[in-house]
Amino acid sequence: MSAESGWAPVRKVRTHEQVIAQIQEKILGGELTVGAKLPSERELVEALGVSRSSVREALRALEAMGIIEAQGGSGRDSGSVISGRSTEALGNLLRLHVVLAGISLEELVDIRVQLERHAVSGAAEHRSEEDIEHLRSVVGSMRPEQVSSTEFNELDTEFHVSIARASSNGLVVTLMQALRDAVKAEMVRAFTAIEDWRAVGDKLVAEHGAIVDAIEARHGKKGADLVERHIRTFYRDQLAAGS
Repeated sequence: MSAESGWAPVRKVRTHEQVIAQIQEKILGGELTVGAKLPSERELVEALGVSRSSVREALRALEAMGIIEAQGGSGRDSGSVISGRSTEALGNLLRLHVVLAGISLEELVDIRVQLERHAVSGAAEHRSEEDIEHLRSVVGSMRPEQVSSTEFNELDTEFHVSIARASSNGLVVTLMQALRDAVKAEMVRAFTAIEDWRAVGDKLVAEHGAIVDAIEARHGKKGADLVERHIRTFYRDQLAAGS
């Protein structure tokens, strides 16, 4: 039949994809939440009327996507549960997409700036005293004379993700962590390549402190401007210089 008739070929959906779709529907419908245990392979085979190999292929795919985790053990302790590590999977997927889609450094910087500005503004509005204490504790642990550049990067991630948490927006936290995971290798290389690490580290710590001051004072616009300058300056001076 010609394309002019308005009909299009129907894609044949493989059996394991149908199994995946049913599990995803139950997650989206709220029937399966983080930590919930999936039925056993045998139970899924019987309930769905499919082969064991199709069920196993579906479970392997869901595990690779970070949606489920396989539990060890035997009997009732074994099987698969809905994972709480979906952010890690999103970070891995985003990292691949950045490479395959040819996303430029400038594009990454722009989206990170927008996300960070939103996080800081939200944190200034919703932060608690505990949030401020935690942020200052992280900043205090980042002294370049106390940590290596690699350790600094881990603390830097904790600092920015903690700001997102203080914004009380769960999606911002997820996106922030995923974006940091996606560019982790590049960030580590950038930190490691810094020649005058002590001077650069001291500057970054001071900038972090000023951002926390703005959040504590509930000055969202000022904090957002500070974090944008902080990010753009670092990428310009360090990452771009090494590219």
